[in-house]
Amino acid sequence: MPGRFTALLRAHEDALTRAWVDGVYAERRTDLPALLSYRQLVEPLPEVFDELARLLDEGAEGGEIIEAARFLRRHTQVRFQQGCLLDEVARELMILRGVLHDFLWRQGPSATDGDLRELRDALRRTNALLDEMVAQALVTYAASLRPPVQTRMTVWPPARRREHRRGRDET
Repeated sequence: MPGRFTALLRAHEDALTRAWVDGVYAERRTDLPALLSYRQLVEPLPEVFDELARLLDEGAEGGEIIEAARFLRRHTQVRFQQGCLLDEVARELMILRGVLHDFLWRQGPSATDGDLRELRDALRRTNALLDEMVAQALVTYAASLRPPVQTRMTVWPPARRREHRRGRDET
């Protein structure tokens, strides 16, 4: 039945959005709720849901999923312009993956008529799309912020050894 995932995601779009927003607001390793308005935060979700539904309904594979992630790169570019850090964008995508996985495990069997192989493929395609979206975020930030790239969790590149230590070791 064509359009099964499209109908399923559209029917539950509000619930998915609320679950994702709750996850983002609960995530203490980002400042997204303080940095963005609610509208700015949720603005990319309908496009992501539509693109994912299309990929799932069509049984898309490799190249199509990569192209879809490139199409969705606008999300990362907007987040960059809004002042979000790379690790914050990665975390919001990780939260989205968790929300979508929970949803597909609960609702997916109805869309796949109980076919666990088809559900597994839908989960695999969802993972592949979100992995590619993270990769697109890396590309966007790398192209926009030639070193250094600031993150909340780590400093990159790592600090070098201090010169005076090397001098002492050589004597």
